[in-house]
Amino acid sequence: MRRIYSTNLLKHVRTEEELVREEKRTHCPTIAVEQPTEFPEVIIATEFLESSHYHIETAQKWLVLNGKNGRQHKFPLQTILPKVQMTRTVAPKQLPRDVEVDRRRRQNSKLDLLQMLEEAGITNTDLMPSETLYYTLSDNVYPHFLPLSFFDDYDFDTNSPEAWLSLGKVEDAVYPLPAKAFVPYKQSLFDYRWQYAAVSAYDNETCKWTVMNLADEMLYELPSIQIMFLADSPKMFVQRIKKALNDRSNAERLIKMESIVDCVLMQDIEDQRFMRNARIDNLLQKLIGKADEKFQNQIRTEVYLVFEHLMACYEFEKFVKLMPKEFPAFDDNLILNSLPRAFKSVANINEARSVKSFRVDIKKLRYLVLRSTIFYIGAGIEAMGNVVVQCQYIETLSIFLTGFVKPVALNDFLQSQQSNSNNVATYLKNFWPQKISSGITLVLRALGKGWLDISLDKWSVYQMCKISRFILQTKFRMQESIQVLLEKSINTFSVYLTDPCLQFLKLQQDYKWRNNFIETEFPYEKPIFFLIISISDARKVVYSTTPEDFAPQLTDIFKKALEKTSGVRCIEAETLLNLKFAPNLYIETVELIEDLFIQWNDLLGRCYNQAVLPLNSYASLYERFIDFYLLNVNEFMREYESIKRSSSEVKYDILEHKRQKEELREILPAFITIGPFLINVDLMKQLMIKKHTEIVRKLFEFYLQRMWDINEAILEQCLGIHQKISDRPQSIEHLYEIRDFAVTVPDVVEQLRADIQIMWLEYEMLDSFFYNLSDTQFAMKWEVYAWPHNIMQRLGTLREEQKNDIEEFRRVHSSECISFEERLESLNEEIQAFSLIFDPNKVTETAVEVKKTWKQIQELEKLGKTLQYRQKLFDLEDLSLEFLESIITGFTPYRQLWLTCLDFMKLEEATVGNPLVNIDLEEVWNTLEDIRKLLRETHGIFAEKPEIQEVANFYLTKCDDFVPVWECIDWLKNEHWLFMHWQELSARSGMEVKYSAAMNFSYLIRKGIMENLSLVHEISTKAEFEANEYRRQLEEEERRKEQELQELIMRKALRKCRRDILIDEAEGVVAKKEVEKTE
Repeated sequence: MRRIYSTNLLKHVRTEEELVREEKRTHCPTIAVEQPTEFPEVIIATEFLESSHYHIETAQKWLVLNGKNGRQHKFPLQTILPKVQMTRTVAPKQLPRDVEVDRRRRQNSKLDLLQMLEEAGITNTDLMPSETLYYTLSDNVYPHFLPLSFFDDYDFDTNSPEAWLSLGKVEDAVYPLPAKAFVPYKQSLFDYRWQYAAVSAYDNETCKWTVMNLADEMLYELPSIQIMFLADSPKMFVQRIKKALNDRSNAERLIKMESIVDCVLMQDIEDQRFMRNARIDNLLQKLIGKADEKFQNQIRTEVYLVFEHLMACYEFEKFVKLMPKEFPAFDDNLILNSLPRAFKSVANINEARSVKSFRVDIKKLRYLVLRSTIFYIGAGIEAMGNVVVQCQYIETLSIFLTGFVKPVALNDFLQSQQSNSNNVATYLKNFWPQKISSGITLVLRALGKGWLDISLDKWSVYQMCKISRFILQTKFRMQESIQVLLEKSINTFSVYLTDPCLQFLKLQQDYKWRNNFIETEFPYEKPIFFLIISISDARKVVYSTTPEDFAPQLTDIFKKALEKTSGVRCIEAETLLNLKFAPNLYIETVELIEDLFIQWNDLLGRCYNQAVLPLNSYASLYERFIDFYLLNVNEFMREYESIKRSSSEVKYDILEHKRQKEELREILPAFITIGPFLINVDLMKQLMIKKHTEIVRKLFEFYLQRMWDINEAILEQCLGIHQKISDRPQSIEHLYEIRDFAVTVPDVVEQLRADIQIMWLEYEMLDSFFYNLSDTQFAMKWEVYAWPHNIMQRLGTLREEQKNDIEEFRRVHSSECISFEERLESLNEEIQAFSLIFDPNKVTETAVEVKKTWKQIQELEKLGKTLQYRQKLFDLEDLSLEFLESIITGFTPYRQLWLTCLDFMKLEEATVGNPLVNIDLEEVWNTLEDIRKLLRETHGIFAEKPEIQEVANFYLTKCDDFVPVWECIDWLKNEHWLFMHWQELSARSGMEVKYSAAMNFSYLIRKGIMENLSLVHEISTKAEFEANEYRRQLEEEERRKEQELQELIMRKALRKCRRDILIDEAEGVVAKKEVEKTE
């Protein structure tokens, strides 16, 4: 132990001379300096300067004790100063109080508590068991079975607990008190030792101190007998322990003796087989001889039990004296020290003397009492006893329930109160008066005529007899019980509901919650109501029960439950059956407690109106969770996937959601108590935690799916590369294509390896989260990693394989060139055969052959180019294709001729066969002109072959013959050709033409329209002329109407002398005309 001073400077009051010297020393002589003229002097009033306050800490001495791991614990000096009470004025030759305090402190510091206990013969085993061990261990662990704290004498306390704790207050701080405490050594259950400790608090209910052992910094709750403050005197503390040990030894000795004596007594109490004693019987006869027999038996039984117990004690004392070694804990004066002392009641003796001195006539007084009282006979007392029993039972009831085991919802609370109040009200109104009346009738009916006759039938006699006073007394007793019931119910229910809310009454309307989510500002041990906090779809933090509903509903059930007790009927009509009473006789109920109800009802309403403030304020803390609470995880993930974040951002998001999840676990409580409300936050908390967990899981799934897609793309690329370099070449071009591609493979593989390395970094990020890959993902990871190596291995064996393939393709190429020459010779012979075909009626067959031959030419042309390219690949001479080109040049005129003839036939067939409404005459005419042009060209090419020229001439003639057909169709498709013109054509030509939308020209040819072309032309021209004439007439009619309208407007304007009418009317007419034209 050592003492140090704080780092603050000690206050020192300086003398006047020191102040003067200090002022002279710090005073600096003035120096004449010229003031600058360019700066004006600024003067500031002192009231505009801000005031400054500097905190100067009080100097304080401290006691420092070393604790666990060398940690130092500081205690103010006054906590070790002994208490000294002396007069304010110090007498001569007496020490001042400060000196006396310091002297005693020094004396106490020189005394060693352990040494003094050892000198007094007190060991640690004597101080055991402690209260904690007494309630947890069996009785045979220690020599003593009672804890020493049961026998502590609090007269040894020099200070009250409040006075002790006030010693640790230094300004606004509170420090613990240094002490030596009898606490477990190294947290052992059986090894207790005296160790330095810090005392911090005192519990008035358990009468125990809160102590921290400095050696291991563990907290204990100890009684005063196990704590010696350093300000206490060790001598007095040892005396305190010795006295407690002595009292405990006497108590244990007495308990053991009583236990042994009780074991000796084996009499059967129920049979009352006691050993009779004449002296006891004579005394009992004198005292209780005239009492009831039942009472005499009870007194006699109790006296004989005491007598038997005393005899057993004497027998046990004899055994102790005969065998002292068997009972070392007992001495010779065993019974003398254990039995109670006899004493005389001085009060009773003085009272008896006073009665004799007053010369009171007891007999006369007894007669007067019996004459005036209603309890003049035992039956009256018995009947009133029955009334009292029923009334006392009512006083034990309660209209309200207050003993809820756990907090309940408001609806359940109201239902329970309503049910209980209904039951109590039913009992009061129906059963209670009936039971009281039955109890009175059962006793008084047997009395017959007399003062308490319940069979009276005259009202005047009833009012004179004592039975009326008895009934009135019963009514008052019932009203008193009702009043007790109501007052107790009101007080209990109101205190039960308002006690937790009293701390709300001082809150302002703008109250804001100052604590965090977990620590409550309004604690209460047993909350009443259960609330669940959540967030609604309307984006508001709500409770399962709206806080504003508590005040009106509680005051309503409070009022209605009390009102139910009104209407308790009197017992006159049920007891005195021969008399008639009003049917509406009721005892007073709620009228007795009106003022009390108003007082508590007002307080109840104010309390729960104020309770809304902390509830709403606490709910406002959860507004920060609204967005996340209502978040749709699926929609969030769809939006998140569409953003396409980078891997680092995904990792950050995962870490952020994990952090927020842990933050929710730390900052949000499962339950919190706010006055009478136990709020369940766990449902919201777990929902948000699960949502964070689900988001993290989906982020991992999204991340893995994205990695899977990337790996799949890399794998597909690797498979494509490997497939290209592993395929067997089908030709020399394919071989050189593979070879060219193989040159680029190393660069591609390096890029793939770089991409794979990036993916491995992504997998390492997953490993940092300890995420287990599925078997498929794991296989994909290593498969992608292995493919670049496989590709490079395949690339090393590729060139050797291609050498053999090149020789094989060279041999095949030579045979293909020979085959190509032979196919050209055969094709030339086929083309020469076309010069012998000149039948114009076999156009279709000839055109098919031409197409087949042309297809062969195209194939050979493509093959020739391929062989020519392969010649270059094999480093051979170029392959000549002049013969193929000459064949193509010679075959082109034949192809042009016969395909053109085929086109004409198709055109003619389509024009004649298709419905007239579907024919595009302009397209038909353009196609016909193109066919004519091609036929003329071929006619000039085959000048040396007149037979083939005849074919061209034949189809040129057919083209000329087709022109009238085109003209006839043009006349028929005239836009003015109507159904009546078809009728006119049929009538004048004699053709039976039935017009329809599907009608084609071949149908008209069959009807003979080609013989009536002039008639068709005439009717078409006539139709067009009639249409033009009709259009002209319509236009003329419109011009006439417009002119008439203009004249009418002009006359109206001239008549009214207004030009605006003319302008407006003209504009209106023009607009109307434009609308009509548009329609």
